[in-house]
Amino acid sequence: MTPIHNIVVATDFSPGATAAVDRAVQVARTHGAVLRLLHVFDVSAWRGLRGVFDPQRLAREPPPDVQIRRRLNDLSASLATQTGLQVEAHFSVGEADGAVRAYVAAHETALLVIGSRAEPSILGLGSTASRLVRAPHCPVLMVRCALVKAYATVLAAVDLSAQAKRAATVAIALFPAAQHHLALALGPGAHESAHAQALHDLNQVARSLSGTAQHPVLAEVLDDVPARAILERAAAFSADCVVVGHHGGNGGAQSQLGSMAQQVLQHTLRDVLVVQ
Repeated sequence: MTPIHNIVVATDFSPGATAAVDRAVQVARTHGAVLRLLHVFDVSAWRGLRGVFDPQRLAREPPPDVQIRRRLNDLSASLATQTGLQVEAHFSVGEADGAVRAYVAAHETALLVIGSRAEPSILGLGSTASRLVRAPHCPVLMVRCALVKAYATVLAAVDLSAQAKRAATVAIALFPAAQHHLALALGPGAHESAHAQALHDLNQVARSLSGTAQHPVLAEVLDDVPARAILERAAAFSADCVVVGHHGGNGGAQSQLGSMAQQVLQHTLRDVLVVQ
């Protein structure tokens, strides 16, 4: 994986976005990366809400885009002072998913960090998060949990493909201090010989990855439906983050998020790293 120089975090100042910013700061500090705060102002949504507010009060206050710019710049300055990081603020206008994709593509982004939804304790993904994760231009970290510390345990849902190995490699590079686990779900009723061969092959992958990790990478083969197996194993390990792969690496129309990854994203309250 190339060095981690740029981390973009999208914020709308909701609780979910605040959790995403906190996590992005932690990862940026680990790597000495530039942290780029991005807010996308949806003009059409604002116009639709204008009738809800008192026009006379609005006339006395700065326009909402000016207020948000100030808030974004204040947050950027505060984070730079607190952390010593290079923090940049970018204000954009348009539809959120398109503007975020354009910004990510223009800045050689190593990681995009976003909240799963405005209220992170609720299962599922918000509409913007759903659209962004379907066609990522870079690894995307979906944040649900308020930051306590760096990730201690990371569980990667893998098969024996090159794409799965890449996903685990990216996770190790991003979160080097964590204990990394590889989990391969064969499905219920797998033959004993198939289980043994899969475990042998997966252990080889784990050994090859251990050279770049601070702790030996562990491997396990599970005989259950993939999504359920991964969700249950994440709970058993108290994993801080689950890693899933994305089929198709160009972020375009041919990219597909597999059914297992979709189910994990919809049914876990843990952070999820999606790697294309």
